[in-house]
Amino acid sequence: MNIDAITGVFSSIPKDWLILGIFALFASFDAVHSGARRICILALSLPATVFLINSLPDSAVLGSIAGQFSTPVLGAVLFFIVLVIMYVIVGRIGIAFGGEAGQTLQAALAGVALSALVVTFWIQIPPLDYIWHFGTQVQSIFGESHRFLWLLGSYATIAFVRNG
Repeated sequence: MNIDAITGVFSSIPKDWLILGIFALFASFDAVHSGARRICILALSLPATVFLINSLPDSAVLGSIAGQFSTPVLGAVLFFIVLVIMYVIVGRIGIAFGGEAGQTLQAALAGVALSALVVTFWIQIPPLDYIWHFGTQVQSIFGESHRFLWLLGSYATIAFVRNG
């Protein structure tokens, strides 16, 4: 087996696409193993987190705390803290999640849809973009001009997976 040939193939793929592919693969494996429950919760938690993060500086009680997270790294930490809180809250809401584990095609679709959602939200949030700035190719595909279609298509795909 020629290891140099294998590593040569992976070295020619841009890191952004490798990251997105690996994320989609892990999300798909998780959906095969335990169903699309976690994917649905994360997909619903992302827009709620963005809404809360955007309204946090104007908050009467927590506005001063949000002001202390002024650097991009601390802003990303704050985003992930609120995302975890929203993930738990959305998970506790108790939306009826069935046993769709083991459905390989639906799991692959859910993993790709979640990857598209994550990268679309990632690009529009400045502290996250500071931590990892996706290249121009990913920016143009998932950026502002196509954001609506990616979000609509991803949520429709997850709805299809949950209904199937």
